[in-house]
Amino acid sequence: MGANPYAILPKQPAPRRLPTVRIAPDKAATFRALARQQGLTPTAALAALVSTHAEVREPFSSRVRAEAGQGKRYTELLPDPKVPTEQAEGLAQDAEVAGISLGEALRQLVDRCLEQSQ
Repeated sequence: MGANPYAILPKQPAPRRLPTVRIAPDKAATFRALARQQGLTPTAALAALVSTHAEVREPFSSRVRAEAGQGKRYTELLPDPKVPTEQAEGLAQDAEVAGISLGEALRQLVDRCLEQSQ
């Protein structure tokens, strides 16, 4: 233990909860399996992706909408991670620049992760 275990520590930034990610079932299953391989929960893996994005800040692309009945259904849910406020704000700014929602930004982060893991 430190010299004074009861010392008052400086206020830590309050984490911000990001939205639940709607994603295609096959991608959700692959992401969960990849997280398990790394010894992480899906929530921790998403938070790690947001943390990495805060450092890299690779721009997002705009969302391409599929023709009616042609696109993948986003029927699976990934959890809503808590991340430091500054990381959440950076993600929100980058999503806004690309004209996409936070949910779409998180989907794109998962896509990038899955592409790089192959």
